Amino acid sequence: MRKAWLAAGVITAAMATSGCVIVVGDDDGSKMFHSTRDADGFTVLDRNGDYSRIGGDMDLRGHVGGDVSLISGDVDMDDMDIGGELSIAAGDVDFTGRVQGEASIAGGDVYWSGYAGRDLSIAAGSLLVEGVVERDGSFAAADMRINAEIRGELRAQADDMFVGADVSGPTRLVAADDIRRSRRNDPEHGRIELAGHLSQGGEVCTRTLIIGPDARIDGTLHVWAESDPVIASGARVNDLRFEARDGRDCDDILD
Repeated sequence: MRKAWLAAGVITAAMATSGCVIVVGDDDGSKMFHSTRDADGFTVLDRNGDYSRIGGDMDLRGHVGGDVSLISGDVDMDDMDIGGELSIAAGDVDFTGRVQGEASIAGGDVYWSGYAGRDLSIAAGSLLVEGVVERDGSFAAADMRINAEIRGELRAQADDMFVGADVSGPTRLVAADDIRRSRRNDPEHGRIELAGHLSQGGEVCTRTLIIGPDARIDGTLHVWAESDPVIASGARVNDLRFEARDGRDCDDILD
């Protein structure tokens, strides 16, 4: 998740450049195939090398054989095919497509629906993740919904979280890392709902845990919460071990 946190620090700079677009490090040598055209308001790319931009809002579509790096206002990437890595620091981000390497995004409202060939890291205000992540998924947001297939580990932190994912590796979920007194009576503060398949169990630290009827949890799930987990009829839970959180910070509970 480190890349996403570092990227978040440059969002302010991106907002300041909203009236211009700066090309960074493009190699336009004769051996580098590249072409660009516009269609339906999108810039359509077809190039073998890297693509880097600093500027205002960006609407992109097409193929980039190398890495893509964007610092901008809002970003809409539609049916993108990226052969390398993806790094975005922006306002709102809407991504559909494929990234063969690692993908790292820091933004406001972020929607990801696609394929990540390695790790996927996202830090956002509001987050929705769909698609496939070949390795680990690391996510942080105020509220999030994770509906992807994650073939490695899942680590996520949010104030309100829904996990309908199919996770192959261990899972660590945190909601309301520290319990704020001003929000103790807010039912949306520190809630996690599980509705997917956790193949290797994991660790959950939250105020409230709800395990829905479609959830399947193999392995051992360690839960620290302010109240007993609510387990719906039909949920399949192999081994749940609950311990009262008693107001403790999750950082003091999880190693």
